[in-house]
Amino acid sequence: MDHYKGTPSLCHAFASIIGGYTILPVTPQSPFCTVGLAQCIEVNMLGRSAADSTMVTDAYFDFGNFDAQGKALIIGRIPVEERNIASVTDILVKQGIVHHVAHGYLYSEPNLPVVYVASIENPIFFAYRLLPVLNILPVGTAHRFNKPFSVNIKNTCQQTSNILGGFLIPYPSQQSFCSIAIPQYHPLKILGRCATQSPTVTDGIFSFVSMDSHGYALNIGRIPVPFEDANVVMSELTHLGIYCNLVDGFPCSMPMLPYVYVQKIEEPVVFAKNIRQVLYGV
Repeated sequence: MDHYKGTPSLCHAFASIIGGYTILPVTPQSPFCTVGLAQCIEVNMLGRSAADSTMVTDAYFDFGNFDAQGKALIIGRIPVEERNIASVTDILVKQGIVHHVAHGYLYSEPNLPVVYVASIENPIFFAYRLLPVLNILPVGTAHRFNKPFSVNIKNTCQQTSNILGGFLIPYPSQQSFCSIAIPQYHPLKILGRCATQSPTVTDGIFSFVSMDSHGYALNIGRIPVPFEDANVVMSELTHLGIYCNLVDGFPCSMPMLPYVYVQKIEEPVVFAKNIRQVLYGV
């Protein structure tokens, strides 16, 4: 059976079951489906609200790389409030879903850890098995809109994306925040299956939110970095005044691919140029 042909509709079915939204459908160039799940979590970073930043509050799931039995590699990252961690992990243990709890961003109030999940099975079966976990989470779409600066944000978002060499992550009514993905190549396997083309695993992701009237915003990012390069990258980021911390990667990864989380309040274009300098040396 050619599972690729049926994956776009499978992607929408998965999103419908969990109450999420399709971000990236499957294409010949990107064989993984990416689905988002909005959460209403009040969180501040560096004194500014990050509640509208989908990369901070929303859960993301990828699936792809099907076998002949219709089983796919499924990967997810779920931001979970600390008070819900025990309940979430208890359910994952009972469901037999591989998982790992990783640290979240520095200077996050409250602290918001990330629960990684991974499985090889039919994506629809997995979606239904995930529902008891989602019933605990503050699932919802009540992202606020910063209308007075929406035009400025839209223009700055495109300019920032161009500087980083990425693309805007599709999201309905992206007005009060900006999310950008930078495709990267990191060959790795999770649970023995290739995850190299999974955006949730290998893409760099950046966002800015809470822009003020002077054009300064809370800039947030997640950079996949091999362990052997992490110290150099973090040293360069620190030299540029960017707060950073190293976070564990997905469970059962070979090799393990950690992430450097970054934060700074400044003009997004300036932040993007600094990130580009660290990543590409230009």
